[in-house]
Amino acid sequence: MRLLLLALLPLSLLATETLDYDMTKQERKQTGVYKLSDKEKAALQRWIDNHYEKRSQPLEGAISGKHATLQENLQNGKYIRLSDNSLWNVHPQDTPISQGWITPVDILVTQSGDSNYPYKLTNSVTGSSIRARHVDQTS
Repeated sequence: MRLLLLALLPLSLLATETLDYDMTKQERKQTGVYKLSDKEKAALQRWIDNHYEKRSQPLEGAISGKHATLQENLQNGKYIRLSDNSLWNVHPQDTPISQGWITPVDILVTQSGDSNYPYKLTNSVTGSSIRARHVDQTS
């Protein structure tokens, strides 16, 4: 019965439901989706559906876009250990930032564009970021 009702709903209403359901209020505001009409939301949803495939789980071994929690701040910010036990060597110019990070705080790991320190670790509370490289041990 529910499938029959869904089939009778206009496509624009389904897209509105999908975007409004999948995004938080803050995400809708940050992306501007809240300003879109139902027709515009439907067009956006079609574009997303045609260009991207939703993953059921994150890619195995993927680092970029990974969330973890700060577990340890070592050697006055020179090294950061995350809750997944990964260890990060912080760019020397960024240690004044990292030395102030305290646990527990969520950290987002993304690409930095710096070939020597290819990752950017962003503190979810302060919004501050540091450049870092993944290492096996402290020196």
